[in-house]
Amino acid sequence: MLESENYERSRAYSVNYLFNGVSLQNGRKSNMDSLLLKCGLINKKNALLAVICDGVGSLKDGGFASGTAVKMLNEWFSGVLNIERIGLRMRDSILEINSYIVSEAKQNGIETASTLSALLLIENDYYTTHIGDSRIYNYENKTLSVLTSDDVSETGKLTAYIGRTNDIFLQYSEGSAIGKTFLLCSDGLYKRMDIDFMIKELKTLNKKMLKESITSLLQFVIDRGEQDNISLAIVKIES
Repeated sequence: MLESENYERSRAYSVNYLFNGVSLQNGRKSNMDSLLLKCGLINKKNALLAVICDGVGSLKDGGFASGTAVKMLNEWFSGVLNIERIGLRMRDSILEINSYIVSEAKQNGIETASTLSALLLIENDYYTTHIGDSRIYNYENKTLSVLTSDDVSETGKLTAYIGRTNDIFLQYSEGSAIGKTFLLCSDGLYKRMDIDFMIKELKTLNKKMLKESITSLLQFVIDRGEQDNISLAIVKIES
């Protein structure tokens, strides 16, 4: 569920999701990224939660924020009993998780912070909550777009994250997931990624090739010198 694990499951529910992901330490001394991919039923409806967090590497305990957020979101998802206002409730839960991390960090003298990009699917609908410079991409109708905006300054410095202050703004969106392929990633993937190559891999994506596509995307940036932790998850509704 956390860090360098692969995922691939298909459920025989009314809606099936095709998904997989990986988090690599790569060239760093430790992996401050955390990844969650989890599916289940909520009030007899198929649901899937995908989360990528990238701990701020300039802080000694950046991994604390990312790991704690993923752990608590896993617990939240497991406890959800109905889908009423589900997207907004996920956003509220992340605000509570942020407050918890801030409090724990203060009490224990921990310097920590993390990006957070979360995608929740309920049947054919999606909900996203985001802060930082990890990303959620959408491939649809041969076009790749970014559903999130990077919280960075003009000089490229990260300006928003969880784990440092209670005063944060979470980006939120929702819509139909039909026809969409979602790609979540930390900046370790997209900094050296060629968009045309990403489109090619998502265009030909199917159940048989899912692992190979993820491997190809990872290898593309590693071959171009990427040393940062790399986390990547791909999610789509199976046709």
